[in-house]
Amino acid sequence: MISVIGAGPAGSYFAYLAAKKGHEVSVYEEHNKIGQPIQCSGVVTPEIEKYIPLPKKIIINRINRVIFHSPDGNSFETKIPEDYVFDRRLLDQHIASLAKKAGAKYFLNKRFVDYSRISKDKLRLKFENGSVDSEIIVGADGPFSRVAKSAGLFENRKFITGTQARAYANIQDKNAVEIFLGYGEFGWLIPESNDTARIGVVSVGNNFKDFESLMKRCNAKRICFQSGMIPLYNPNIKTYSDNVYLIGDSATMVKAATHGSILYSMIAGNCLSKAIDENLNYEKLWKKELGFDLWLNLKIRNTLAKFSDRDFNDLVKYFSNEKMKNILASNVRDFPSKFIFKVLISEPRLLKFGFKGL
Repeated sequence: MISVIGAGPAGSYFAYLAAKKGHEVSVYEEHNKIGQPIQCSGVVTPEIEKYIPLPKKIIINRINRVIFHSPDGNSFETKIPEDYVFDRRLLDQHIASLAKKAGAKYFLNKRFVDYSRISKDKLRLKFENGSVDSEIIVGADGPFSRVAKSAGLFENRKFITGTQARAYANIQDKNAVEIFLGYGEFGWLIPESNDTARIGVVSVGNNFKDFESLMKRCNAKRICFQSGMIPLYNPNIKTYSDNVYLIGDSATMVKAATHGSILYSMIAGNCLSKAIDENLNYEKLWKKELGFDLWLNLKIRNTLAKFSDRDFNDLVKYFSNEKMKNILASNVRDFPSKFIFKVLISEPRLLKFGFKGL
């Protein structure tokens, strides 16, 4: 028996893989509905379809350009490989439906509390409303993972705050994401249609002042609001202990430069499935696949977090040339390791920001 705690994309995708291979899998979700509450900007690249098909109803808009705004009012626009703006609730439910069809069982309103070991190969999971026995526990229960805490794996974690609203707004182009530098670590406007968008800010600590300032700049009227904590990747994270595994946000597998985690959690899900079936080292597998890009994202984020407005102004100016635009237009942002050195070679002035340490 494999028990998965959390029915988000990380937990459900792993459950789907494990159930397909014939494992008995149970997924426990603390909320009464899958896909709620929503805490996600809701953008993925088509890379996700290497792992699961996306029905058309999940994709609500397609993005093929990005507009970067500097604090001094300058901006540049560049093409990018197409991104999908998706409905997070429907995505979670879709992945869960794939897992159910493969044989995984789902249990809602099951809030995990702790676990204990009752034999060498048997663990007892404790919920607020009962307990179950299992051979393996997979913690896919988010940034403040109770599974990680119970297993003694919740150490040296740092978080930043994401604040976002769905809003009516002034939208320049429904196929272009706008990135605003100088608002927290950065702000964004992600169009859903010609008149609605997701507008948000991410930063260390309280970012509500910057969020409200960005909402005003976009002449936005709030429809609904969400805020949550995002884990920063820890290169020294331990993700395994005595048949207890962590995956996704629970394991800080978040791209620190963009704060996305869905694709990486699926790649890690493949690694965990392989580790269990072939008795391999899970951490070595996922770090081989994701470790360098997670580290590189963290280094980029830590560099940008030290920027002044003047630095951001220079950054936008440097990226405005055609060579840099062509690099951005031809590379998927999920894996900066594939193009970061092209960027530095094309624009060596970037080294003044501290990229020498990369």
